[in-house]
Amino acid sequence: MNRAVVTIVTRNYLAYARVLMRQCRRHDPAVDRFVVVIDRPPDGTSADVADAEVIYGDELGVENWPRYAFQYTPFELSCALKPFAVDRLFAKHGYDAIVYLDGDMGLYRPLDPAWQALESCSVALTAHLLRPLPDDGLRPHESVFSHVGAYNAGFVGVRNDAAGRGFVTWWRSMLAKHCIVDLAAGYFVDQRWLCLAPGLFPGVHVLRHFGVNAGHWTLSQAAFRPQTPEDPSRPDVYVDDDPLVLFHFSGMTPLKPADYLANQNRTSLARIPCLERLVEHYHRDLAAAGLADCAAWGCGMERLRDGTPVDRTWREAIRREEPDFADVADPFDTDARPDLVARFRKIEVRGQMWRRDWQVAALKGRGVTGKVRLAAHRVRDTTRAIRAFFRAA
Repeated sequence: MNRAVVTIVTRNYLAYARVLMRQCRRHDPAVDRFVVVIDRPPDGTSADVADAEVIYGDELGVENWPRYAFQYTPFELSCALKPFAVDRLFAKHGYDAIVYLDGDMGLYRPLDPAWQALESCSVALTAHLLRPLPDDGLRPHESVFSHVGAYNAGFVGVRNDAAGRGFVTWWRSMLAKHCIVDLAAGYFVDQRWLCLAPGLFPGVHVLRHFGVNAGHWTLSQAAFRPQTPEDPSRPDVYVDDDPLVLFHFSGMTPLKPADYLANQNRTSLARIPCLERLVEHYHRDLAAAGLADCAAWGCGMERLRDGTPVDRTWREAIRREEPDFADVADPFDTDARPDLVARFRKIEVRGQMWRRDWQVAALKGRGVTGKVRLAAHRVRDTTRAIRAFFRAA
């Protein structure tokens, strides 16, 4: 089987992709490796990844790329480009199977469970929950996953057959305008859409393997332990009876390692020594891969060409196809449109009500009372809890 792994990052997260691709080369050397870097590096620098081929966002063949890229935050855009990356690799290289991995992942064994599944199925997914959680008032509760999605979109495997290609085409169409974070309206980037895949397409397989795409959500369901209790210093880790293949460091910020797992109270990093060591090793690997230099670049999608920071309402105006900006081919290009910032600022006040998350915040700020205020607070509190639990690394 001719196979590939692909990840997507903005340039300031390039160190994450370097670490992941190095691990992929070590554990799955026969698998081709690709990194999509959404924004090009600053002049005089290079977005090199020694262990993978780099593709830039504007090379994916996205129609009306500047407007498509502008409409989303960098996090939303990273999610929206997943089907484009898979589709491009199918079309250009003809791979039999492709696995997309989020950049903030560590690979500790070959991806054999995924490749084996894709020999007979068309789409491979991993579920957040493989066991019920106790209803004991602790965090996380199962309701969190009903909001953000049953499947974690940090891992998606696709086979190059009719059902697999049909899934990619459908997924891309859903993300064209609806890859946003608006929890009050029921949107959580690309992830919520995966809930529909098993019903829409044949051959969708859920990997029931605790060690593939394990993350902080797994800690509530399964025990992390070293391979041999007699030698806990060994790097080999098991999750219940499954070997740890792929760990998703979602929510882990190297600059604030003590904050990892702070948004749940079922366990702590100090109570899982083998995972604590993985986190420490991961921090060191990121530093060695140039984390500080990449972070200093910043993200090129966060500012207009003249350096003006992009306001969230400006992005939403483009996503909503507001008529005021129908003539703007490139919303980043202040050279071609010197009046662009002034035009954007005219819509900021009314734009604050364009998403339901923003409406809830506005209702709170206006001090509304009674049932409306109670409903707003409930939505706000739920949204805040989910955002905190699944904040981007």
